[in-house]
Amino acid sequence: MQFPLTFLLHLGLLSFTKAQDKCHRSACHPTTGDLLVGRSAQLTASSTCGLDGPQKYCILSYLEGEQKCFICDSRSPYDPYTRSQSHTIENVITSFEPGRDKKWWQAENGLDHVSIRLDLEALFQFSHLILTFKTFRPAAMLVERSTDYGHTWKVLKYFAKDCAASFPNITSGQAQGVGDLVCDSKYSDIEPSSGGEVVLKVLDPRFEIENPYSPYIQDLVTLTNLRINFTKLHTLGDTLLGRRENGSLDNYYYALSNMVVGGSCFCHGHASQCIPVQKVRGDVFSPPGMVHGRCVCQHNTDGPNCERCKGFFQDVPWRPAAGLQDSVCRACRCNSHSDRCHFDMTAYLASGGRSGGVCEDCQHHTEGQHCDRCRPLFYRDPLRAMSDPYACIPCECDPDGTLSGGICVSHSDPALGSVAGQCLCKENVEGAKCDQCKPNHHGLSAADPLGCQPCNCNPLGSLPLSACDVETGECACQSFATGPHCEECTVGYWGLENQLHGCSPCDCDIGGAYSNVCSPKDGQCECRPHITGRSCTESVPGYFFAPLNFYLYEAEEATPLQGLAPLGSVTFGQVPAVHGVFREPVPGSPTAWTGPGFARVLPGAGLRFAVDHIALPMDFTIAIRYEIQPAADWAVQILVNPLGKSEHCPRETPWPRPQSFPLPATSRIVLLPTPICLEPDVQYSIDVYFSQPLEGGAHAHSHILVDS
Repeated sequence: MQFPLTFLLHLGLLSFTKAQDKCHRSACHPTTGDLLVGRSAQLTASSTCGLDGPQKYCILSYLEGEQKCFICDSRSPYDPYTRSQSHTIENVITSFEPGRDKKWWQAENGLDHVSIRLDLEALFQFSHLILTFKTFRPAAMLVERSTDYGHTWKVLKYFAKDCAASFPNITSGQAQGVGDLVCDSKYSDIEPSSGGEVVLKVLDPRFEIENPYSPYIQDLVTLTNLRINFTKLHTLGDTLLGRRENGSLDNYYYALSNMVVGGSCFCHGHASQCIPVQKVRGDVFSPPGMVHGRCVCQHNTDGPNCERCKGFFQDVPWRPAAGLQDSVCRACRCNSHSDRCHFDMTAYLASGGRSGGVCEDCQHHTEGQHCDRCRPLFYRDPLRAMSDPYACIPCECDPDGTLSGGICVSHSDPALGSVAGQCLCKENVEGAKCDQCKPNHHGLSAADPLGCQPCNCNPLGSLPLSACDVETGECACQSFATGPHCEECTVGYWGLENQLHGCSPCDCDIGGAYSNVCSPKDGQCECRPHITGRSCTESVPGYFFAPLNFYLYEAEEATPLQGLAPLGSVTFGQVPAVHGVFREPVPGSPTAWTGPGFARVLPGAGLRFAVDHIALPMDFTIAIRYEIQPAADWAVQILVNPLGKSEHCPRETPWPRPQSFPLPATSRIVLLPTPICLEPDVQYSIDVYFSQPLEGGAHAHSHILVDS
């Protein structure tokens, strides 16, 4: 008969709904049945009469003393009409067909050691075994089970007429507790000669079981394979009388008329229905009453035996269901950011048994056991639910100035005063995005654990209330101070740490010192030999100073020049090219010039000095004293007449043509580098022309004040 597809689907849905109802808020279990039904191909025997051809056997009637012999031919399966002499092992499976008592399994004659084995396709729960014998029950036998598909075996129970003789190392008598391994003599008597039973109950009802779901009990009642080993025949003493040779053992063999293996699909209390382990075609129906091996799992469990939680239902540990405790597996709480998780016992215990599900591969920039935190570099949007895919917003922090490369506060905490998105600045960094150095700091850098370094400007040399350059750290210095931190005086100045007003001029005597460079700490100038004093203005004992400016010529008394001719009253426009500037001394202040004042000279003009009273022939160094206003570098050209040489001055005058020398704006006096030889009784003219270098440029009112 064929059924419409819609009918089959409706039937399956109805069955599934009923299974759910049975499992609602409590443990549920599939019905118990005979595990042999539908498994004739999985039931085997080590010996069967007549497999290789007809075999004679006899029935010994112990009570009536009669003997009848028959033929066993098991080369084909049993058929009540054509193969009634077949006694293969599948005949022991319970059926309700007419003439059921005509079917049985029978071993070969005279064999003591014969076994029957049932191989199941899954793990089942085993409740009881009932063997109904066609002939005498065994004098000794044992029942074994395996839970690993036949790799290892454990004995469930021993049966023997004489336990001490058959199983000398096994305790005989009644068990004292659940699972005790004993030898039972109850089912091994020689009577009855037919129809006798051997009954095995896995859990002895005499004992109360506190926890039927304990690992010990669960291991005791489960199996994948069952093996029944017959080890000794009842022979009524024929073997003792020595009558094996005359065929008396044809009367002795094992024969079973019925075998029941009670059990159910093993689902740990999480299913009330089971289906075939392997998929079968839709038109193949299993026999009525067959116990299938794959659980239709409820309570969010999974696996052939509902032995684990479903993939996303890992928030609590898997447990078997018992009574009103359904032990349902609970979905992980991942805030809609993940569909994968696993159970972690450490997390479960740490939560006080509330949650052990750990979400995997959190999406949308989340992390944590429940995908309930924003990842580093993201923070929680307070206006969105945590389950929102946009709940986490990127931090807007400068990675160079924040801790851990740009992290911010992940969520607001009023108790701590923290606000979500707030950047966590390094110690020397500030700003909403941690992108600025704090005042008096510089050099924002990702490699710097503090973010920025202090400016460390020397307060004595730097300008007050000024900060250093935020990039280079260079400080803004006061006049005559220099260095990255304004920590020293410029060349020609000293006393940054010792003077109240900062750096002061070295003021080295131009005649007594080699240069105007002094020690930056104490202002000591580098004196020439036999000269001492801070400014090199004193002679050492035993020496005296010659007046270095003995031949002093005042500029305001010199002849004005333009080019190589005297200017007389010639002027540049309305302003005289050279005119005198007289300066009165200020009481209480040292006088910094000689004579009555200066000659004010414009660029390009010059002065002619007349020298005619040389006392002794010798080399002289020309020194020019001046002031430049405004401050700028000038240059000077020197021309000495007359030319020539004599016995007193063997060298020719070094400047036959005008030669230019610099006049630095920072100096007050310049010594020309090459001396000139002058002698008595000769009238000399020394022409000095003043100019500004072209690259420097001239101001509209540039002039130089020449002192002498």
